Parts: sequence; C-alpha cells; structure tokens
Amino acid sequence: MDVRILKDWKPLVSIIIPTFNRKEIIKRAIESVIKQTYENWELIVVDDGSTDDTMNYLSKSIQVWQDNIEQISGYQKSIRTIQIDHRGVSYARNFGIENSQGEWICFLDSDDEWLSEKLTCQIKFHSEHSDIEFSQTNEIWNKKGNLLSPKGKHKKMNGSYLKESLEICMVTNSSFMAKKKAWIEVGGYRNELLTCEDYDVWNRIFISGKEIGLIEKPLLIRYGGHKDQLSLRYPAMERFRLYSLLKTREEKIMSGYWDDLSNAHRTLWEDAIESRFRILIQGKEKRGKSTQSLTNLQTLFHSRKRITKLDLDPLISNEYSA
Repeated sequence: MDVRILKDWKPLVSIIIPTFNRKEIIKRAIESVIKQTYENWELIVVDDGSTDDTMNYLSKSIQVWQDNIEQISGYQKSIRTIQIDHRGVSYARNFGIENSQGEWICFLDSDDEWLSEKLTCQIKFHSEHSDIEFSQTNEIWNKKGNLLSPKGKHKKMNGSYLKESLEICMVTNSSFMAKKKAWIEVGGYRNELLTCEDYDVWNRIFISGKEIGLIEKPLLIRYGGHKDQLSLRYPAMERFRLYSLLKTREEKIMSGYWDDLSNAHRTLWEDAIESRFRILIQGKEKRGKSTQSLTNLQTLFHSRKRITKLDLDPLISNEYSA
C-alpha cells in the first residue's frame, strides 16, 4: 500500500527562508510558518551575510519562537538559523537544502507570508496526486495595502506549460513545494544567478518532462514595492534569462538530451533565446551603447558551435553595461 493514501501521512517538510538585510520584516515570514496547521516541519533561516544586524535579531528571537511552537508527539517542529558569507539568494537557498532533513522542501522569501493552511493543503494535494513531485499555490498580492489577485498572463497554471514559462516567470518561490529527491535531480538553483534563478529552474523542470501542480486556493501573500527587491537591483534583467536559456540548451546538447526533445519544444526554447537577444540589443541601441558583445554571442548561437562559460559569463557580470 502507498503510504501517501493514508490519512496520517505527514512527511517532514523542510522550509528554507533566505534573508539579506531584512531585520525589520522577517518576523512576519517566520511567524507565518509557526502558525501552520501542519505538524511536521523544520524551518531553516539562512542569513546571507547581512550587515543590518539581522543575525543578532534572529539569535535573540529564536527562543521566543521555539517557545511558541506546540510540539506534537511523533512529529518535529524546529527552527534553525545559519549565517553564511554573502553569496546571493541562490546559494543561500541551496545551502539551506543541503542542510535540510525533510522529504519535501519549500521556500519562503523573507518579505512574504503564508496563510496557516498552506502546508496542510499542499501535502494533501501530493497525497492525492502521488505522481506529481512539484506544486505551487495561488496567491494574493499586497501592493501597499491593496490586495489583488494575479490576472491575465500572471494567472497561475496547472501542469506543464513550457511556452508560457519561457515568456515570464510563472511559478512563485514562496508558494512552491518539491519532493527533495526530484528537486536534486533537476539540479536546484544556479549559484551564479543573482536574479531570475526561479525562471531558470522552472523551465528546467518543464523541459525535463515534469509538471507543476496547482492548489487553487490562495495560500500566500506576496508583498511588493520593497526598494531592495532583486528585480530593482539589477539592470537589463533579460540578460539573466538569456544566460539561463543558453546555458540550459548547451547542457542538454552536451548530455545528448537536446535531440530527444520534440521539435516543438526545441523551437519554443530557441525562439525564447532569439526574443531575449532582440530585447537586449534594442535596449542597448536605444541607449547608444555598443551591441558588439551581444551580436557576437548571437552569431555564435546561430553557428551551432559550442557556447562556453567564457562566452556566457559577461551576461551576468556586474560590469555589464545596459
């Protein structure tokens, strides 16, 4: 009998919260985990080398949070904090996963908040759909106090939707859940991506033939408008997506997997690459900047010759001129 059909199936869920200089707002995220109705979890807060006394705040508060956790016999509820040198959000999340014990993993950004039934509903979904190893929930956007539901192209989808995912980021880190074994097989986040790391990994899930299930109920509140949001920190965001698309394509070619993909999927992927080239080149032309490095990379892509790390690294360099 599959243990997942049993009513009392409560596998350990590891929750990773990466944080950097979020002393003033991280309390909300942590307390939303403590309020979960699900009974078997560990929370790992990874401080990514904060300089605003975040780690000191966490160290002083952890005992209070631990005291607020109702321990249920046979299950685990625990909170750990780990400080690392500043390496970016991808490395922080990966570090948390490496130090986790759960069968399932979740992520929560330190400026977001879960509703209390989030883990319960998600584990129930996976118990009823044991073939699905990844999922997300619907969400509510809080924009300066105005509560909104994602509409149009931002509306959440269920299943495998590579075409839409190649256009924009269709999955939210803070509502996502994965079976740890399946997540490791996909490869996790790329440490070198300081932003768009989520866009990269969702597309790798879909190109591998997997799907991401959807729990229709909104169980996440996302808060926008912070001045330190990654999307506001790095110019020309499409360069990170171009890096991701080219890097993944090159990996699939080198592994022999690229030719196993359908013509439709290969075309979708390469069309997405061409679209990013156009956006970035047009942006540089509009600003009177040289497009030589981009056109050289585009020519290399068209030649079907191997694209190396040396070719790709300028796209994600801090020296990139937008």
